[in-house]
Amino acid sequence: MKYVRLTLRHPVEMRNPMRTFIMEHEEMERAELLNWNLSHEDRDYVLFRIVGDEEAYEDAVAEQPLILDYELTPLADSSFYAYIEHAKRDVDDEFRTAFEGTSILVVPPITYTSDGAMRMELVGRADDMNAVMEGLDTDIDVVVEQIGEYDTPQAQLWSTLTERQQETLEIAVAVGYYEVPRESGVEAIAEKLDCAASTASTHLRNAESKVVRELVYNT
Repeated sequence: MKYVRLTLRHPVEMRNPMRTFIMEHEEMERAELLNWNLSHEDRDYVLFRIVGDEEAYEDAVAEQPLILDYELTPLADSSFYAYIEHAKRDVDDEFRTAFEGTSILVVPPITYTSDGAMRMELVGRADDMNAVMEGLDTDIDVVVEQIGEYDTPQAQLWSTLTERQQETLEIAVAVGYYEVPRESGVEAIAEKLDCAASTASTHLRNAESKVVRELVYNT
């Protein structure tokens, strides 16, 4: 069973307005699409975990005519759940047609980041994977980040990390932080992240803590 991890970037005219809001509002970090019900003819029901300013998000969602109803639930870590009833858009239906008639499954969450990226993981047969990517609108920029045999524990573990923690670990590996002997220190990671060494160290410790705890208690 194959999996592929993709980063997609849609042209402005194809973006959901709330996705554009997350890109343009400096206090919004990302939205994680956790689950969805697309079975209705004229509307979709979706559940997001949003990392960012809840008050600013509610102000924006309340003014958006595509949003028919919503409910926000705050969490303890500067994030919140957003349960959204959303009017269907033709452009969304067109995107989904690439998956019709295939064996491909989307593995939640789908992550929308403040830099405009949509990150998603697909699982299924290799030939259908190619068919889906070929069926996407040519105006969508698609980058294949990773492809291989699906490893459920590994994929689930990676998804528990925040985008910043994932980025920190990727940079740490790239600069040789985990080589033996170590080829570079936290300062090199901080330079790549464009942040203070203390901030990079915090991201690293938090990511390592999640990974180690998961490996110890769930394997």
